[in-house]
Amino acid sequence: MESRMDRKHFLKLLLAGGGATFLGLGGGTVARAAEKRGPVCPWGRLKFMCASNNDDDWNVHPHGDINLIDHITEKTTLNLDHNWNVAHINQLEDMTRYPFLFMHSELPPELDAAARANLREYFLRGGFLFAEDCVMGKGRAGHSYTNDKFFKRMVDELPLILPEAKFERLPFDHPVFHSFFDINGGIPHMQGTPHGLYGLTLNGRLVALVSPSDTHCGWTGGTKWFGAAKAAAALQMGTNIYLYAMTQGVKGA
Repeated sequence: MESRMDRKHFLKLLLAGGGATFLGLGGGTVARAAEKRGPVCPWGRLKFMCASNNDDDWNVHPHGDINLIDHITEKTTLNLDHNWNVAHINQLEDMTRYPFLFMHSELPPELDAAARANLREYFLRGGFLFAEDCVMGKGRAGHSYTNDKFFKRMVDELPLILPEAKFERLPFDHPVFHSFFDINGGIPHMQGTPHGLYGLTLNGRLVALVSPSDTHCGWTGGTKWFGAAKAAAALQMGTNIYLYAMTQGVKGA
């Protein structure tokens, strides 16, 4: 039987290990490799259909995910499995193996009723989704640095999937910008149209974020594409998002 790591189980193990202080949250300290780490947790990339029946646009630049995993494990005591896993949007039990899912493409998603139902149930079970534009991935949406087709579609989809939740552009003082690193001025912008970071909140819990800023390209291309400062900011924002998503509700986080 495959091991399952949903957010509830993760938090139970995290609290047993010392909670947010164990991760280094709030203290601003960098974890040392020799320190005790938390429960091993898998990273998942969501697989979904895009416009024109495209089933391949969701998987651009997977090594960017790995670079973020490396940054999180280096800078915190959180223990992510160093693997890139795939969760299909039409397989709910597959999705729920991952307490955090990353959703990324250049083309707008085409979600059918089953996909929407699965995302809704995933949120209700405690899962978290970070959905972000890929501005210049495989060039299928045109070679435009202002491409935000994915973002606009997800801004429409998320409030329909969970209408009882609050969907809003997050203010710069939202704790997701300050959960580990202090990031002032909102989400670091790599490319695309700077709409800001939007959140979907249900009963006080942030269940999804959607961004047009292509921080994933900062994880992927690093200093080569955007320079050292932007690359570092992108990794810091990714770390903040992951830690906040996984530890919100933990005392001290």
